[in-house]
Amino acid sequence: MEKTKSPTKGFAILSAAGIINKILSVAYLPLLIQIIGSLGYGIYSAGYKIYAFIYILTNSGFPIGISKLQAELIAHENYRDARRSFRIIRFVMTLYGLFMAVLTALLARQLTGAIHSERAYLVILALSPTMLFTAVSSTYRGYFNGNSNMKPTAVSQIIEQFLNVVFSLTFAVIFMPYGVEWGCAGATVGTTLGALSSALYLKHTYNRSAHMLHRKTSEDIGRLSYSAIIKKFLFYAVPIAINSVVVFGGDLVDLANTQSRLLASGFSAKDAYIKYGLLNKYSSLLNVPLAITSALYIAVMPSFSAALALNDTKRLKYNINEAFRISLSISIPAATGLTILSKPIFLMLFSRYSDGWYLMAYGAVVVILFSIVQIQAGILQSVNKTQLSTFSMLIGIFIKIFINYYLISIPSLNVMGAVIGTIVCFIIVIYLNRIFIKKHLPIMVSFKRHMGRPAISSAVMALTAGITYKLFYMILGFIKSPYLINAISTILAVIIGISSYVIVMIRVGGLSLDDLNTLPHSRSIKKFIPPFILSMVKDQK
Repeated sequence: MEKTKSPTKGFAILSAAGIINKILSVAYLPLLIQIIGSLGYGIYSAGYKIYAFIYILTNSGFPIGISKLQAELIAHENYRDARRSFRIIRFVMTLYGLFMAVLTALLARQLTGAIHSERAYLVILALSPTMLFTAVSSTYRGYFNGNSNMKPTAVSQIIEQFLNVVFSLTFAVIFMPYGVEWGCAGATVGTTLGALSSALYLKHTYNRSAHMLHRKTSEDIGRLSYSAIIKKFLFYAVPIAINSVVVFGGDLVDLANTQSRLLASGFSAKDAYIKYGLLNKYSSLLNVPLAITSALYIAVMPSFSAALALNDTKRLKYNINEAFRISLSISIPAATGLTILSKPIFLMLFSRYSDGWYLMAYGAVVVILFSIVQIQAGILQSVNKTQLSTFSMLIGIFIKIFINYYLISIPSLNVMGAVIGTIVCFIIVIYLNRIFIKKHLPIMVSFKRHMGRPAISSAVMALTAGITYKLFYMILGFIKSPYLINAISTILAVIIGISSYVIVMIRVGGLSLDDLNTLPHSRSIKKFIPPFILSMVKDQK
């Protein structure tokens, strides 16, 4: 099978954008907390969780539904209906996005009241226009992804996040004198402006590249009706959207359960907001490696669908195994690094607000579990069994609700109970999904066979990073600033740890020359890699 069939090129582009976005997102959090304080950050986090849920309702599933439909039509060389389907879906999604924006603004008060976070009302109100802009963006991203062109999606994400950071900090400073709630609302203005700019960029890029599908369709291929196109799109998109809503339901469980159960355990309303802010810091850091695995999930879906549309089981098996291999090669070392360096990372990023590092120390394993769940969900979605992955997640969330209810109310555990609930939830989901995949997939696949090399390499990385941090912390003792000592030691530990992981992975056969060649601008990247490492990569060919 040709290597060009591999989706990893698109994944590399999307993951690079995802890393940049999440680094920007995490980097600006300390500045935001300095502006709005711990209480403000708790209010902001609560409001943002509600927004994220409405965002899922408005957008999730639809880009993948579009990309899946595009990939299938193009695989059958039906370029005519590929063009028509995009124009129809774009119109429908624009109307839907407008409806959700108005609905969000009208129900902002009721939404915040329902989760006992009334002070987040202005945050929701300020974010409501975003629904329209993101709905338009999701349509274009689905189109480009379905045509195996991930670059516009990646660039639009970077534009959106960069403007989000700049304008959110600016307006938080401007509005903070009017009260903490207004400061939190100002901190969301950048999200809306970033989404608008992203939509405008994608529209401009589409207008310049509309010729992509201007290829002749054979007269033997029947023309799909408008209703048939919409039904096919909804058939793919709605189950994925429902599944995404259920997946995100775990975060809403944390939001609703955490606030109420912390109050029940004796914490004040202010302390409950602050404690929830700790949980959100943990989640924000997890989102950095999860952005990479999410990019992989988006990149592989069209390839799964195209392989199934052509009944190419060999290609399907290759792409699924590649997805698991790459996902675990990223998630296992990421989880290991976040565990080993949890406290130094929190001290570096949040300084005076570093409480909560222990959540990362125990909960980083979620990165591995969630990366497996994502690929499993993609497999089930590709065989049109999305309802099964939804069922698995529902079972996991129901169990999480019970765990949260009892554990969060224990004062000594508090928000750690939500982390334990999440871990148990994903373990159950993985087990159930594995049963369903074995039953419905026409080929045999297993993620366990791809765990050995990353696990060995991550163990070496953990030892190297831990020793490096302690060594440099002692060497830099002449520096008067404890913060600077910790920051330098942490950064060096991360760099040396990652380097050791890559070298060991190459030596044990976990990375090959093909992996390097899938990276964007791989020739330029190779110039910065030491020759002795490149020689080892070639040996794994």
